[in-house]
Amino acid sequence: MQPTWGSFELEDETGSSNTTRFPLIGIGFPVQEARGVATFTLAGFMEQRWTGERSELIDLAGEQVLVEDRFETSGGTSIARLGWAQRVFRQRLAVGVSVGAYVGRLEQSFDRTLDSLSIGDRVRPFSELSEWRYSGYTLAAGISADPHDLIHLAAAVEWSGDITETPRPGTEGAANTYSVPLRLSGGGTVQLTPRFQLNGSIAWQDWSSATGFPDGVASHLKFTYGGGLEWRAIQQETRSVPLRFGYRRVVPPFRYHRYDPIETVWSAGVGFNIVELAAIRFGWIDLAAEYGTRDSHPLSERFWRGTVSLGISRF
Repeated sequence: MQPTWGSFELEDETGSSNTTRFPLIGIGFPVQEARGVATFTLAGFMEQRWTGERSELIDLAGEQVLVEDRFETSGGTSIARLGWAQRVFRQRLAVGVSVGAYVGRLEQSFDRTLDSLSIGDRVRPFSELSEWRYSGYTLAAGISADPHDLIHLAAAVEWSGDITETPRPGTEGAANTYSVPLRLSGGGTVQLTPRFQLNGSIAWQDWSSATGFPDGVASHLKFTYGGGLEWRAIQQETRSVPLRFGYRRVVPPFRYHRYDPIETVWSAGVGFNIVELAAIRFGWIDLAAEYGTRDSHPLSERFWRGTVSLGISRF
C-alpha cells in the first residue's frame, strides 16, 4: 500500500493532491524437485488518477454566469506476469523468465454546472463520460549471481509489444497503439559487515524512440539510478530489524512542454523480519517514507509518499 501527498506549482497556479495505490502484488510457489520458483505478479504501470476543478465567468445571453468545471481521470494499465526462476551452477547463479499482459481500463469524465441563481432552469448541467480499455504483451528475462559470499549481482531485460487503447461502447474515437521501449536494468549489493550492506542500481530506457504519442511529449533522458544502505539495528537468531536509507534519480517518460522531467527521491525505512532463518525471511513487514521533487519547467511538484509492504513465506 502506498499513500501519497503532494503539491504543485505551475507559473502562478498552485494546488495539492493525494492518492493511495497498491503498486505490486506477488505470489511465488517453490518447486523443490525442480529447484525453482513459479511466480505471479500484478504491478501498476502508467496509472492515471487525478481530478481537476476550475471556476470562471462566461457570457451567456449577455449575462455573466459562474461556471464550475470538474475533470476526473481514473484507471490506467497494469502488468500481469507469470514467471519461472531457476537456480543453477552450484546455487550461485539464478535465471528467470516471465511473460506478461497489459491489462486495465481508463475512465475520464467532464462535468459542467452553472450558477442556478443566475440562469434558473434555462440551461441544464452537462456531463460526458469516456472509457477505454488497454491490452498488449511483454516478455522479460533476468539473471542473478553471487560471485562471492559478500557480493550479489543482478540484471534484467524487458521487451514489450505495442499497447493498444480501444474505446469502449459509447465512447467516440478510434483505437490507438503506443510502443514501449526496451528496458535494461542492473544492480548489486555488497555486504560490508554482518550488519551493514550497500546497494546500487541503474536502468536504461529510451522513451524518445516510442511511437504513438504526440510530438514533443516523450522525454529524451534515458538513465535512472539510485543507491542505498541497510544497517541491521537488531540482529537475533530468528528476528532482525534493519534500518534503510536511500536516494534515487528517476527520469519519468513524459514531460511538460519543452523540458525533460527529473524526479529525485530521498527515502528512509525500517523492516521487521518477524521470522528469519538462514537469511530467508518467512514473515516480514517493511515501512518506508519518501520525500521527492519532480521538475519539468515551468511545472514543479513536491510530494511525500509512504509505503507498507507485507510478506509471508512457507516451504
